[in-house]
Amino acid sequence: MEHVAAFMLLVGCSGDMSVCKEIPVPVPAYETVAECRQELPLQIRLSGAGDKRVLAACKEVSEEVFQQSATVDWTVSRDGRLAISFDAEPSLVASR
Repeated sequence: MEHVAAFMLLVGCSGDMSVCKEIPVPVPAYETVAECRQELPLQIRLSGAGDKRVLAACKEVSEEVFQQSATVDWTVSRDGRLAISFDAEPSLVASR
């Protein structure tokens, strides 16, 4: 079984960076951050995004994030940097 260690995210933004949205990628998970970063230029070209600016980032992921439900949160800074974070959702256990 492969160990997933990196997550890729592409975000397309308007020219003034006031509106940004996620761009789907065919393979968002990679075994290493280096492998993910190596694929970034190709995925940006293949995205076909008509956005003025396309931002991309790879984020190291702990194994726990992939073993439970998590939310991917991202922000774009004023200087055009894409930041990614993962928020693990608490496990719910049914009881009587």
